[in-house]
Amino acid sequence: MHKLFTLLLVLVGCSAALHAQQPAVQQIGEDIQLIRLTDNTFIHRSFKVFEGYGRIGSNGLIYMVDSTCVIFDTPVTTKTTVRLLDYLTKEQGITVQAVVVNHFHEDCTAGLDSVQARGILTYGSKKTVALCEAEGTTAPEKKFRRKKVIKLGDQQIVNYAPGPGHTVDNIVSYLPTEGVLFGGCLIKSLGAGRGNTNDAVVSKWSDTVERVQKKFPEAIHVIPGHGHAGGPELLEFTVELFAEDRLKK
Repeated sequence: MHKLFTLLLVLVGCSAALHAQQPAVQQIGEDIQLIRLTDNTFIHRSFKVFEGYGRIGSNGLIYMVDSTCVIFDTPVTTKTTVRLLDYLTKEQGITVQAVVVNHFHEDCTAGLDSVQARGILTYGSKKTVALCEAEGTTAPEKKFRRKKVIKLGDQQIVNYAPGPGHTVDNIVSYLPTEGVLFGGCLIKSLGAGRGNTNDAVVSKWSDTVERVQKKFPEAIHVIPGHGHAGGPELLEFTVELFAEDRLKK
């Protein structure tokens, strides 16, 4: 294992019982922290005050293979995005191969121009690119329609656009060898409410998540856009949360 997140490994080794109850957390900046998920994956959680919601934590993911990584979603502000990149590249000697954007909102794209300025590849769906351009924000440079498989070392990353839900452009990303599904804001943490539905298609949300369930039935770890990670039960919870809206089609 690379020297990255050595503190997290020490914390895990200190108490297996504690680790079973609460993931090891490392604060790397004022509004950003890293949470170990598996041997090769870490959640990056960044914070921002949103009007009407208060201070909210937003989840992204880091997938490590040797000394190279792919990041899923930027942190929620340009400042926290720059901090994460500096921590990985300057302090830990990690190469950031790419950033994959889940959808066009700022909790996925903040500081994307800073990412691209470092020569890091950025990926998103064609719909995400179009929506970013319409909003006048920096868009991912590489786009795909329905599915895009990226190689990280000898491992695959499957990026898949299952349909509308939180937004019309939301995607999910699956890491087969890790059993990790990054669902972003399409997926809700257990007990969560509906959150921001300003750009949502609530009548199709449940159908879209069911499509994800069928596509990746072997997923073990599921990461929502906000709140705590869990397992496949997060998918079922999200389906149930929006099930009644199917009648409004």
